[in-house]
Amino acid sequence: MIYGVLAVAAVVIATVPSTVLAQGQPAVREPDPAWLKWDADTKTVTFQLIAGVPASASPFNFNGFTDGKLTLVVPAGAYVVMPFVNEDGVPHSAEVISGTAPIPNMGGDAAIPRAYTIKVLEGMSQGEKDVMRFTAAPAATYRIFCGVPGHGLSGMYIEMKVDPGAQKPSMVPTVAAK
Repeated sequence: MIYGVLAVAAVVIATVPSTVLAQGQPAVREPDPAWLKWDADTKTVTFQLIAGVPASASPFNFNGFTDGKLTLVVPAGAYVVMPFVNEDGVPHSAEVISGTAPIPNMGGDAAIPRAYTIKVLEGMSQGEKDVMRFTAAPAATYRIFCGVPGHGLSGMYIEMKVDPGAQKPSMVPTVAAK
């Protein structure tokens, strides 16, 4: 009888790690269409940028995405309004930086004028909000990056492509995340 109990216990113990891992991993996220609005008359893109979405793979995320695994595509020359909110207990910020240079340790000069939140280096506290407003130019690949030291290197960035061929904005999974 004791051998039967030990055999059952061994099977249960052997399955616990995989069960816990499967339950602890967040579901694969899809971009929420509610994040993105387009006014074709005024050529205005509105993109809701959310830092530190709970139940994500990492607290260092934008809209639940890390390591550039989401790309926001905006038409070149469009006016971008990007409401920002920090939902995490850790301070975060946002800044549009070059998408081709190595990922820096912290924020600095934005690649597009006015494409940054307040408190780029120190970050904004949980619940704090700001709005970035800028013109999407020049056409290039960028990153929307958390400027708080170490956060971008921890994967807190998504891609942004300013595309002269785009007729409207879109959100797409990044083909080759960096």
